[in-house]
Amino acid sequence: MENRKLAKIISKNKHTAYGMRYAFCDIKNIADFQNKVPVTTYDDYIPYIEKIKNGEQNILTKEPVLLLEPSSGSTSAKKLIPYTKSLKREFSSAIGKWLWDLNKNFPRLKYGQVYFSITPQAVQNDGIIGFNRDDEYIGGILGRMIANKFCVPNSVKSIPDIEAFWLATVNHIKCAKNLRLVSIWNPTFLLIMLEKAQMTAKELFPNLEVISCWTDGNSKPLAEKLQKEFPGVYIQPKGLLATEAIMTVPLEGVGKQLTNSHFFEFIDKNGDVRLKNDLEIGGEYEIMITTSGGFYRYKMGDIVRYNGNDCFDFMGRNSNVSDYFGEKLNEIHVRGVIAGTGFRLLVPNENKYILYTETDVDINKIDEMLRKNFHYDYCRKLGQLERVELVKIQNGEQQYIDNCLRFGMRLGDIKPVYLSNKQGWVFK
Repeated sequence: MENRKLAKIISKNKHTAYGMRYAFCDIKNIADFQNKVPVTTYDDYIPYIEKIKNGEQNILTKEPVLLLEPSSGSTSAKKLIPYTKSLKREFSSAIGKWLWDLNKNFPRLKYGQVYFSITPQAVQNDGIIGFNRDDEYIGGILGRMIANKFCVPNSVKSIPDIEAFWLATVNHIKCAKNLRLVSIWNPTFLLIMLEKAQMTAKELFPNLEVISCWTDGNSKPLAEKLQKEFPGVYIQPKGLLATEAIMTVPLEGVGKQLTNSHFFEFIDKNGDVRLKNDLEIGGEYEIMITTSGGFYRYKMGDIVRYNGNDCFDFMGRNSNVSDYFGEKLNEIHVRGVIAGTGFRLLVPNENKYILYTETDVDINKIDEMLRKNFHYDYCRKLGQLERVELVKIQNGEQQYIDNCLRFGMRLGDIKPVYLSNKQGWVFK
């Protein structure tokens, strides 16, 4: 087969339940793979995940599933992603390439400590527990090396009280005299930490050289705010990583380069599937992955712009998802939570969401149901998001149309939604 990564995955899993269903044994090349194996989303894997939860083997992968890692879903509040040793190695390989490049360009990092948060706090879901420690997420020698440089122990993540969590985190960082690298997700995480510590960035992080965080899409203004708080500290844009796969890693002087960890396909704006060598510079594509974790031709929903040299920028999601702080609220889940009599619309506004509604609702119940989304709940616990605010309005549909026209939409393109990822809505 033309692609060694794909050939290895197909050969290894040809006698699994999924492999036999789609005749992996007959796949000789990429064209065979694309003809025999369907494009998938998470919903296609739910029956297989249920079998894995029940202890059945050889379902999606020949390799045993180590655990099911929770993430947020599109049609429900939660996804459970199967992890195998091979999938962990795929992550480790890509992260190792990023860290090697980072240390090459910032040589003093190798002698310093790190505050390195790859996964959110481990939680229990349906009796299945995700990774307990960040180094477990990476695995192998690299994971152990990073763990030895952590300035905040993983035990802090198990503190149930969020204020106690922040206090413990800040106290450990105060004691870290040689902290040089911070790797987080949302820029607001560090801004909140400064508030909790009641210290300036220079006071709390006197020797910090590099911050790795989101800077694309909705995170761009937050990253700019973070840079003002940390003058002189280099803020490196994160690559594109999800619970399911690691897609790009940042390389200095190169860009956010596609990894070799998985097999990638790309869907263009016309719905046609392309391989990496068929991409056009400046073109936008949805990423599709095949991994050693048992997801095949899996649509990530992430839209990227191709910059050449195997490098991509993240442009947004191919669905109605609102994701300012890592909360990943999606239209289908939100609709199930807030749908009812009269007009209702949930919109982001600074550090909280506002529910505009024509009828009375139990806002505490709404917030509780939204918190069934794993990532939204985590943002609420950290204090990145406050509780949903209720605003009663009249003539909601007309005001909704007026807002859409003000945003530059054509009247014929306006569709009713329950969730907007735009800020700046004005209702009276």
